[in-house]
Amino acid sequence: MSDEKDSQVTPQTPSEPPVAAEKPDTSEKPAAAVKPAAAEKPAAAEKPAPAAKAAKAPAPPDPRTLEAIKKGEELKAAIEKAVGTGAIIAVESSKEHPMLVIDKTFWVKAVRYLHDDAAYQYRYLRLFSGTDYPDYIEVNAQIYSIEHHATVYVKTRTSRDNASLPSLTEVYQGANWEEREVYDLLGIHFEGHPDLRRIMMWEEWSGYPLRKDYSPFEQTANRGGHA
Repeated sequence: MSDEKDSQVTPQTPSEPPVAAEKPDTSEKPAAAVKPAAAEKPAAAEKPAPAAKAAKAPAPPDPRTLEAIKKGEELKAAIEKAVGTGAIIAVESSKEHPMLVIDKTFWVKAVRYLHDDAAYQYRYLRLFSGTDYPDYIEVNAQIYSIEHHATVYVKTRTSRDNASLPSLTEVYQGANWEEREVYDLLGIHFEGHPDLRRIMMWEEWSGYPLRKDYSPFEQTANRGGHA
């Protein structure tokens, strides 16, 4: 019996393999060091407001203009003594030259005086033109004295309705074509002109092209000579 017992082998439970020791987790990175907060920049100092510019002093008057006005006043006194008080409406200047605005009723008398008087002798008509303004039409002439090497501008005005002025052709023959041109383009009738008719447009042309209220569409039947 003892031999049987000895021959029986008691099964042994296999031992479990030893558990390996866990390695520390090295995947986690150490927390980044916190940067200290940047120091706040001091606020920029406010710039002072720019000082107000001093008002610019007006330019002194041109001595040539003053001399022209002085000469114009002398001419006014002489003309009104010769042809009548009120002949000169205003004294102005065009740079260094005097400019006289003459009442239309004295237009020919005043200009003739400047032409004939030995102290002035403005016998050469250099320029003659007209300009349309909202309330009137103005005629401007530049006359020159060869003897005295002097220039003066003379101007006069007429209403836009029934525009009419005395002709200067009896004083300056050279005003003939110039007055015709102003008549043609601005519609001023020059009383006493020897041959007042259109010089650029034909007689059937409607209106006056240099007037500000002129319309090229009025009475188009007369445009270009076509019916």
